Amino acid sequence: MRALIWHDIKYAFPVDPKFSIVIVTTTTRSIANACSCAHGHVYVMTTLGEQHSRQLFFQEASMGDPPQLGDHMQLGSEALKKCDGLPLALVTTGRLLQGDPTRERWANLGTNLGKHLETNEALASLKRVLVHSYTSLGSQDVKACLLYLGIYPSGHPIRRGSLIRRWLAEGFVQGGHRSSALDAAIGSFHELLDQSIIQPIDASNAEVKTFQTHGMMIEFILNKSINENFVTLLYDKATLPSNVRWLSVHNKTAASSKVNPKDLRLVRSLTIFGNTHKSVLDFPKYKLMRVLDLEECDEYLEDKHLREICSNLVLLRYLSLGGAATVTVLPKEIKKLQLLETLDVRRTKIEILPKEVLKLPCLIHLFGKFKLEGVGRMGKLQIWLSENSNLETLAGFVGDKSQEFTQLMEHMKHLTKLKIWCESTTDVSSNLTHLSVAIKGFIERGTNLTTSCSLSLNFSGERSQDLLNFSLENGNSYYLSSLKLQGNNIFSLPLFVTMLAGLTKLCLTFPHHRLSGDIGDALSKVRGLKYLKLIAAQLDHFVIRQGALEILQSLCIVVEVMTGLAIEEGALPDLDSLQLLCKDLNGFSSTTIQSLPLLKEVALHDELDDQIKLGWKEAAKNHPRRPKVLFKLVGNEPAVGT
Repeated sequence: MRALIWHDIKYAFPVDPKFSIVIVTTTTRSIANACSCAHGHVYVMTTLGEQHSRQLFFQEASMGDPPQLGDHMQLGSEALKKCDGLPLALVTTGRLLQGDPTRERWANLGTNLGKHLETNEALASLKRVLVHSYTSLGSQDVKACLLYLGIYPSGHPIRRGSLIRRWLAEGFVQGGHRSSALDAAIGSFHELLDQSIIQPIDASNAEVKTFQTHGMMIEFILNKSINENFVTLLYDKATLPSNVRWLSVHNKTAASSKVNPKDLRLVRSLTIFGNTHKSVLDFPKYKLMRVLDLEECDEYLEDKHLREICSNLVLLRYLSLGGAATVTVLPKEIKKLQLLETLDVRRTKIEILPKEVLKLPCLIHLFGKFKLEGVGRMGKLQIWLSENSNLETLAGFVGDKSQEFTQLMEHMKHLTKLKIWCESTTDVSSNLTHLSVAIKGFIERGTNLTTSCSLSLNFSGERSQDLLNFSLENGNSYYLSSLKLQGNNIFSLPLFVTMLAGLTKLCLTFPHHRLSGDIGDALSKVRGLKYLKLIAAQLDHFVIRQGALEILQSLCIVVEVMTGLAIEEGALPDLDSLQLLCKDLNGFSSTTIQSLPLLKEVALHDELDDQIKLGWKEAAKNHPRRPKVLFKLVGNEPAVGT
């Protein structure tokens, strides 16, 4: 047997000396994949569920006699929650409470867990694991990116895209002579993911979109950040240090906690979750602000606050508004934010986009749902956009009877991500033609293999199918990598979709119609798909044949009624995630998964009959890779594992 030597492999041992079988355990995903041969299997260890976590934690805390704890079980819940089902964390933290019946000790452990990690010898083994995870990171840039996660509350879902944009706005990552800063930021994210420091919330997506960091790592990050004066949290009646750089206000902060404006003069980043004192919203005091995230601020932000932000925070690079914001207007003063890279107002009531926003020279990402105000002479703005615009994301604008946006799109030379809402007013023939030409033009400009482009179209008009009734020029390859189509009046897969050489992700949403075999046959012509999501009222006679969708890795079907789904033997050879979210699978057999050799997880509707659930669990146990079986409630609810 050949020896396997890796720098951070925990164990490598033969299962049976008669066979060349090796089991390797590691926290690094890339090492696990490298150690797995063609017929090997990477098994991702899951954490303990809530019931077993409570049992282990309180058994250690009470020296084997949980019934004697009484109301202490409720007091220890905060510490239990931060253990996130990790056995080592549960055991060491539970033992910290052994022999200490005082209510104060139990109540305060969860709040002060970070300090205990630093000073208490009982947690030394846990601290060593956390320190190793931190010190094993490749560079100081990645370590800074990790410490930055202390801004978010424990257990809070974090969006990958917004976090990377914030890293870039903060200047944490720098590009090299062969790679951009964006490439470096994505690389930092993947390193944290590879080291299992961050965990995807929905791993069945084509890429990780949301994630979280387990409670113990957050406690370690916060304690280290405070010691190094990196991230500062504002809590009830907290006294801020005089040199705050990155300030985060959490829900625990009382609205009565007033801060001294002098303490805010060096703040580079402000993020608010929940309530805060109005003194924190004294924006003219933040002269060095680069990142302002008020997306989850529960205070009533008004138009006057936005005017103050635009007039005073001239170094701002990232601005996100939402929460309870009653902001309705983007003021003309926004032209002063000459360094702004990201503007996100999706959760506000802003509907009109002034031309001053489009003329911001550093703006890269623009999120909202806009109609463009009258711009007067289009020629000057078109020339400016052609020569100066760096806009890559426009998500997005409303295509109505006005044609301003459609006339400007072709002059946004760097545009790679586009979202359009096509309202019923676009059914006027001339306007529909202009929008159709603009969409076609955006697709046909995507001829660079190294550039990832995405398009999202949401239709409400009666002539939606006509809008997409165009063909692309033959002889060229168009590398639109992601396409989302949503509408009530789309009945077939548009022809141009089958001509997209680089399409890897496709989402079709027809909420009031049925998906039939015709669409299934058309999808078989899209050879490069890796992720496919279908949402409809009904799935009818839908057959996935052998030879179709050969490299598809994730299939998600969300329907109200399923009257016919079949996967032929030998079809979907690369599929690793199957989601069938329907309350009645209507005869679709669980044994079908035996013909999917690489399957890692199956997600089903949580309201399925218990007997059907049991059948799927048994089928998973009989599968060579023993895929996880998850049960989901359709919507925003998290998956429930088995």
